[in-house]
Amino acid sequence: MSEHLIRTPDGVHVAVRDSGGDGPAALLLHGRGRDSQDWHQVAPLLLNAGLRVVTMDLRGHGGSDPAPWGWDEALADVESVVNHLGLTRPAVIGHSLGGMVATLWARSHADCPLAVNLDGHQDPKGPHDYAGLDPDEALAAHAAVTAFFAELDAEEEPDPALEQYLGTFEGFDLVEVYRAARCPLLVVCAEHDEDEEDDELSPEVVEAFAAHRRGLVRDLAAVSAQNPLVSFTTFPTTHEIHLEAPEDLAKLLLGRIGTTA
Repeated sequence: MSEHLIRTPDGVHVAVRDSGGDGPAALLLHGRGRDSQDWHQVAPLLLNAGLRVVTMDLRGHGGSDPAPWGWDEALADVESVVNHLGLTRPAVIGHSLGGMVATLWARSHADCPLAVNLDGHQDPKGPHDYAGLDPDEALAAHAAVTAFFAELDAEEEPDPALEQYLGTFEGFDLVEVYRAARCPLLVVCAEHDEDEEDDELSPEVVEAFAAHRRGLVRDLAAVSAQNPLVSFTTFPTTHEIHLEAPEDLAKLLLGRIGTTA
């Protein structure tokens, strides 16, 4: 295993770990607030199956330099890693925020054998993002979720870095990115929310989050019908798919990489 600090076009140094080897390459991207160690259960399974496994700390995370978040910058960081290591058509697999980056990669890299988004979704933007509810119920669900997030924000100290990060979602529509995928893109959705067993949450909020997850599956079904490069599946886990079901996830990934590489 070799470690690198790779300088990106805007001068940010990105921390990378590379297993080396001649097998098909898989680049793993972690979620917000995490680092590449988040893949400690999945990476060995992929490595033992013969893949060249590369993990990187996204900008502002782990051993990488602090830097403002931006979608174009994150893609440029990934491009820098791929070019520096000489990776040939790597599969790009991300969890949460990393999954959104992998989805953007699928839009701009038609030669990518596989991009995977593990439960990387936007927060609901309006009543249309909920499924299985009538219009009044959807309005109420969105009001409950909006109030829930507002309460969380009120409990936190002001954080300019967080505000800058959240600002990058203004005008960002991940469903439209799915529709524009130019390489095989797999979206894996968790079936459960982490907080659904929390007794402190109101039943209205729990049901609203469940309706949002149903809405995600509905939207992905529609996208996959329009763009045959996009497919999706669900896992009976919470958001932490790669930590709760690493063996099943690795089996799924290896099957897809084996048929597309």
